[in-house]
Amino acid sequence: MQKSCAIYVVNYKDDARREKMTQRVKSIGMDAHFVHPVSTQDPRIVDQPITDFEKRNWSIFFQHVDCMKHFSENTTYDYCIICEDDVMISNRLNTQIHDIINLYEKTELDILLLSYLWPFEVAEDHYFPVLHRDEQFKIQGYPIDLWGAHMYFMSKAHAKILVERYTPEYAISQTPEEPFCTDWQFTKFGKRGLIVPMIGVEEGEVKTDHGGQMDFHRRCFEYNYHPDKFV
Repeated sequence: MQKSCAIYVVNYKDDARREKMTQRVKSIGMDAHFVHPVSTQDPRIVDQPITDFEKRNWSIFFQHVDCMKHFSENTTYDYCIICEDDVMISNRLNTQIHDIINLYEKTELDILLLSYLWPFEVAEDHYFPVLHRDEQFKIQGYPIDLWGAHMYFMSKAHAKILVERYTPEYAISQTPEEPFCTDWQFTKFGKRGLIVPMIGVEEGEVKTDHGGQMDFHRRCFEYNYHPDKFV
């Protein structure tokens, strides 16, 4: 019996992005799932003694958690992909997904990045050790300073672990060295790997006025995007 995979999209009250991602996923023969937006007025966030910037990070984080919670508690899917609402996805994902599942299981991973911020070739070295390869993909480990939680894959068992782990009590205990943000927590916990080539590419524009971040995201997009491979 073939195992199944759901796609969850994290979207905060942006109807244009929601519709765009719905159509992207639909165009490859799959369905996009959404959970309720998490605002800074959420009971897990509103009364916390943290800055407005941290509250925004928490709201994004807990919407990822709510995707995992819905997947683990309310569906019969075996696996899920969680992505943010500005990701271009492989136009072959519907046919690639079973290979991805097999590679995830063979390498006994907890978290598999399908997209990540890296504007260079992924080398085969001690920073990116090869865990497995086949004719289509490589699975490689990655260092702690590689970022990108905008498209990742996990099992139902690991989703349950993360839902139980990432509570407001856990969040408030974190330090600046290990901040409560998606890039740090989800992608660094458990046995981790990334897929080469990428299955998703974040769009080159981000909602920030930080020039360095905008330039880096743009360079990542330009290096990894190809119009014949992504929708």
